[in-house]
Amino acid sequence: MKSKKLIIIFFGTILLITGCLGVPGNKAVIEKSLLPLDRTTYIGYSDATDHGYAMAVVTIDDDRITNVTLKEFTELSVEKDFSTYEYTPSVQTHTSLPQRFIEVQGTEVDSIAGATVSSSRYKQALERALKSAKTQEKQKKYFDGIFQGRSKADNHGYGIALVEIKDDTIIKVVLKEVNENGELKDFSTYPHVPSRQAYRELPQRFVQSNSPSIDNFTGATHSTDKYKEAVENALVKATIEKDLPDLIDGTYIAVSDVSSQGYSSATVTIENNMIAQVNLKEYDQASVEKDFALYEYEPSANANKELPWAFIAAQSSHVDIVTGATYSSQQYIQAVERAMEKAALVKKGGKYFDGVFQAKSKTDEHGYAIAMVTIKGDKITNVELKYIDAEGRKRDFETYDYAPSVKAYRELPKKFVMGNTYDVDTVTGATISSIKYIQAVKNALEIAEL
Repeated sequence: MKSKKLIIIFFGTILLITGCLGVPGNKAVIEKSLLPLDRTTYIGYSDATDHGYAMAVVTIDDDRITNVTLKEFTELSVEKDFSTYEYTPSVQTHTSLPQRFIEVQGTEVDSIAGATVSSSRYKQALERALKSAKTQEKQKKYFDGIFQGRSKADNHGYGIALVEIKDDTIIKVVLKEVNENGELKDFSTYPHVPSRQAYRELPQRFVQSNSPSIDNFTGATHSTDKYKEAVENALVKATIEKDLPDLIDGTYIAVSDVSSQGYSSATVTIENNMIAQVNLKEYDQASVEKDFALYEYEPSANANKELPWAFIAAQSSHVDIVTGATYSSQQYIQAVERAMEKAALVKKGGKYFDGVFQAKSKTDEHGYAIAMVTIKGDKITNVELKYIDAEGRKRDFETYDYAPSVKAYRELPKKFVMGNTYDVDTVTGATISSIKYIQAVKNALEIAEL
């Protein structure tokens, strides 16, 4: 990564982002940028437990906290998605604590009832971020505590390490391995003997070495490499005076432009400034996900299967096209590129990507609506609407005989463009259809956000 002098700006609880996308792929942990002298942003992590950990990103301006972004991760190192999270107290905690921290200029705030654990994690993560902002000479290298790291994924899964540190010494390591289905491996029944032995014996080797630098375990080289990388990433989280990364830990979802053939999405997981995992999906023009287990065109299925590992190996969105699947490859590349822009710490500016974005409304017994929204320079420049009926057929409004629905289909696109928003009035007599179109446009704008 190239060094940059970072100017930090944040919008609400979203991290603004930029694209320094090409990173070397031959290192277990990617080197981060050198700290600028006028640095104002700091990152801290809470202790990890069997239920995960929290992260805080704090911006300081003139010795005042001006912004706080909070994230929470599961025991599998997966970022929690609070837009779909069902436990209300946790959602409220994630939403309200950043502003409370800013108001009191610290962590002395009341915990949210029903979410005491999450509140405590966020407080500890912020306390550590603030301590990193006030570093002193001759201080310790690491915080005392338990820190969780993960490795990059391969087609067999990834490794996790919980590293306990006391007075700059590793005193305990707990290892886990997640399989290709996102489930923890059970080493009490695991058939591969060297992997079972590595799982049992490597923690003590890390303790004895007081570092991730240990010899590979015979017969379990891949597992050893994953554990070493996970321990290294845990130590980065524990470091008091951290380098500022170009990419912020978390899970980022982005989509490609839509065309007559549909669009693609990429879910990219970032850990310690590296691409740790990539999941790809492809959708048809009706926003229905393609099932590549049943897909007949082999090159497209190959692209969906092979490109995630190519992105991880390259540590970049710049990878080779899969032969025979140029279109699918290009869509995946664009989606990954946008996901990495979302993950980056600093961006050029603007709220939305330029492009054409498709999304659908909720489905009921009558079907669902689709919106294709074109954005240029943060302006909605065009909207095309579709309606898919309960049988999965596109509604033909040239022959449709209910006038209010036809009116909504024809007039709402102009309202969306003129208002530069999804928030427009419904059409009389076509309230349900209007609400679906509005919802589809809203969803399209959300996936277009940087």
